[in-house]
Amino acid sequence: MLRRSIVVVILACGACGGGGGRVAPKPQPVPASSPLAREEPAPRTSQEGARWLQAIVELDDTSPRSVDAATRAADAIGQARLAGALPALVGLAKQPVSKRTIAAHIGAIRAIGKLEQGPAAAALIELLARPRPVHPRLATSKDQQRALEEGFALYLATTGATINALAELRAQGTVKPLLRQLYETPELAVQLRRAIVASGPGAADEVRKVLRGESAEINQLFRDHKLGVYCGDKNDAPADQCQKTSAMDFYAALLLGDLHDPRSAADLLAAVKRPALPAYYLDDQAGPTQHMAIFDALRKLGSAEAAAPLRALWTRRDTDLLARIGAVGAYAFVAPDDAGVDELGKIAADNTADDQLRQEAATAFARLAREPRHIAVLVTLAKRYLDASAKQRRLADDKPKRTAEAADAALAKVKLALDTAKTELLAMTRDAASTADQIRAKTDAAKRAEEDFKLAKQAHRDKASAYKQLDSAARAYLGYARLFQTHVARIEIAIRCKDDLQCYAKTLALTNDEAAANVRAHITDVDTWTPDEKLGLVEASVERAMLELGRRGTKAAAFTDLLLDHAKSDNRLIRQSILLALPRIAALPCTSCAAKLDAAIKAGEGKTTLGELNAETTLLRNYFEWAR
Repeated sequence: MLRRSIVVVILACGACGGGGGRVAPKPQPVPASSPLAREEPAPRTSQEGARWLQAIVELDDTSPRSVDAATRAADAIGQARLAGALPALVGLAKQPVSKRTIAAHIGAIRAIGKLEQGPAAAALIELLARPRPVHPRLATSKDQQRALEEGFALYLATTGATINALAELRAQGTVKPLLRQLYETPELAVQLRRAIVASGPGAADEVRKVLRGESAEINQLFRDHKLGVYCGDKNDAPADQCQKTSAMDFYAALLLGDLHDPRSAADLLAAVKRPALPAYYLDDQAGPTQHMAIFDALRKLGSAEAAAPLRALWTRRDTDLLARIGAVGAYAFVAPDDAGVDELGKIAADNTADDQLRQEAATAFARLAREPRHIAVLVTLAKRYLDASAKQRRLADDKPKRTAEAADAALAKVKLALDTAKTELLAMTRDAASTADQIRAKTDAAKRAEEDFKLAKQAHRDKASAYKQLDSAARAYLGYARLFQTHVARIEIAIRCKDDLQCYAKTLALTNDEAAANVRAHITDVDTWTPDEKLGLVEASVERAMLELGRRGTKAAAFTDLLLDHAKSDNRLIRQSILLALPRIAALPCTSCAAKLDAAIKAGEGKTTLGELNAETTLLRNYFEWAR
């Protein structure tokens, strides 16, 4: 595995951008007819522009001041969009990179991504073709590993910057080199997915070729570099011990979901018939299979043609368990009606079924069901667990609780004695009048108190264990009950709103108390729920509402701006539900989509818990940039 140093360099590049000649021509302004001719900062004088170019061309990698000047100059050139600076920037980007100069390299690459689309894209693609260095995991010694880690980290940082710069250019015709890079450097998959989606509508055709095995270039890449097999982290396992992987299908499927092209459903359904294989291995541990990526893509596409094949998968008991779980999860997003809902209810109620399958079936059931009798199914299931929880709670709160409380009190007494002994010892050591014998006696007393505390802790564990086990069981059963009760909100909103799209849209303003009031007739104890539990009802209501809007397609287009305004939500489930609905309802071209999603991304900047959500938002934003 890569060491932390690699991660640090990658993170340091932030939103890295892209690259080249050594001698810079006189700066030229962007032509007024160019789409890049915007209101951007420009050099105040030709001398200032010349100084920027000089700082780039005369970079001295032994001088921190020179590196800083080149970095700032590259940023200024990018902001001013000086088309004539391209050769100088590419020249800098092509120089050997080191830890001392990495900031300047990334600044140059990022600036290239702000210049005229055609020449800049060509330069970045050339930079992307740089040879990949030896991976650190192939090192034969620790010293060699450290040396390889530094070089590989710098490669990832500059390559990541190049990919991000291509994404910013949004140039068509870049999909092939980006696809190749995806399979060569899966470590940068997130950046590459964003860039491929930004490359335009032709990307889906190329990716479908990969999934069908019809891309001659990617097929040759896999043959040349043996990318379809895993032969150990050091690539030294005998051929008969190498494991097949599904990397080609896995990343292609992820991309087809990102590209939201409904024509891809047929290819995805054909690919899911192939045997499930790990997409990759890490430290000899298998990663997710390509089926998981296919199910995720089908979920995003929401194509009704996938409903029957997915239902056939999850209803067959001889289907691989993980495939059944994945098919159930995707089914609710593609089913045009509630066909199969009763079968899902039976799986959810089957105590002999796998827990994960049951939970996924219960969620799919709640995403599709729309009749009062379906709520009754969930209420009955919840009651089983509420009763079981109550039983465990009664048992726990009887003698086991009294025993545990007595043990708590006994332990607290011994802990107080230990704390007192330590305090007295500290005070005595600080008292200049204390004798050595006095200090020795207090030290011995503190040691005895420490030994007494260790024995008391063991005794406490023994006496409190019965209560803790019963208390844990009561909480677990209650958690299962809340799972089924929360699903009631998903069905209640469908029953109440029926075909009223405005009713569904209003859930985006739903409060905890309003969500609780909506289900009070079915969940009698809802007023005793915690705020977090009530928030679960809000999330469930919004998710089902967004699903219903998505199923209406462009009939729900009037609510596009409302959904966009709420796409900045910090709530994972709510934002994901909105992101799934938007490409289905928005009338294309959507002139406000990219700008409003930019605002959502900006609102999430700096919030570490929103990293994945912001990445998903960026993918959709890039899609709307060219979707027509």
